[in-house]
Amino acid sequence: MAYRTIRGKILYTSKKPERLDQERGREYFSITRQADATDVMHAHCEIDDAPMVVRDVVAAMDHVTAAPIDCHVRLTVGDKFEGSGWFRFSAGQVEAETYNRRDGRIRQ
Repeated sequence: MAYRTIRGKILYTSKKPERLDQERGREYFSITRQADATDVMHAHCEIDDAPMVVRDVVAAMDHVTAAPIDCHVRLTVGDKFEGSGWFRFSAGQVEAETYNRRDGRIRQ
């Protein structure tokens, strides 16, 4: 096998006295180390408190230096699409292509 994957779940818990340590959301993640020394992280995040939030992220980074390579993010807030974005990183430069409900399309 030319790759190795780690999977896990992180619980988001409340620190409000009336809900102390009760689950208020969760994040499922995986990190895959590929044969070319690239680590790819997938995360699916859910926050149950209003307004409910769902965030999906796929990010790639160099295994040795942890330098980012690229990333895609999609965000839903209160059961409505909020936005998505794609990012590419290279020496001294970041490219971004995003779209969100408030600002529309942005390219930088």
